[in-house]
Amino acid sequence: MLNRIDKTLNLMNAEKKFALAPFITIGYPDIDTSVQMSLAALNAGGDMLELGVPFSDPLADGQTIQMTSSQALQNGVTIKTCLKTVERLRKEIGEAPLILMGYMNPFLKYGLNKFVADAVSVGVDGLIIPDLPTEES
Repeated sequence: MLNRIDKTLNLMNAEKKFALAPFITIGYPDIDTSVQMSLAALNAGGDMLELGVPFSDPLADGQTIQMTSSQALQNGVTIKTCLKTVERLRKEIGEAPLILMGYMNPFLKYGLNKFVADAVSVGVDGLIIPDLPTEES
């Protein structure tokens, strides 16, 4: 059985199109606005969403994502907040793939097995973890 990411990419490939995956930092400038921006991005033609999990030291990201991540953290966004936001989005968007992009430390602090189980249960389709060692991916 194909997952939502594979289904979307296969469809784009069959139609000879590129998939558009806008990036939104969860909680920037606040939760409700980030949800509305996510919905707007999909309604404007996004095929899937990459949702940034805020982290205090996002070294693999540029200035803009560092700033949005910092603001989201100041707003009190946590892993739990991110998962609740994904759950909310999943109910509103249906089958569009949702991919979380975040750093390993917050996932480890939350509990890796718990994080993966909770992420799957709320409808996360994939993870991008830029600081995950290759041998552990």
